[in-house]
Amino acid sequence: MIVNNVNSSSNFYSNSVAATRYANSVGYVRGVQKSDAFMPSKEAQSFSDLLNKLKGVSEVREDKVNRIQEQISSGQYFVSAQDLAASLLATRY
Repeated sequence: MIVNNVNSSSNFYSNSVAATRYANSVGYVRGVQKSDAFMPSKEAQSFSDLLNKLKGVSEVREDKVNRIQEQISSGQYFVSAQDLAASLLATRY
C-alpha cells in the first residue's frame, strides 16, 4: 500500500512539473505573439493608396469613345488602310 502511494505521488509530481513547464512555454509564446505587429512602410501605404484610386478609375476613356461615335455617325471617321494593316501586324508579331 505504501509503495502504491509513493508511486502515485511520484506520478502526480512528474505530471504537475510537466504541466507547469507546458503552461510556462505556452504563456511565453502567447506573450511573444501579443507583441508582434505589422507596420507597412510609407512606400507601401502610398502604393496602396494609389492602387485604391486606380480601382475607382474606369478602364474606358468615355470622352474618346463618345468623340469617335460622333465621328462615325456623322460619316467623318476614316482610318487609312495602311494604319490599320500596321496596327494588325504590330499586335500579331
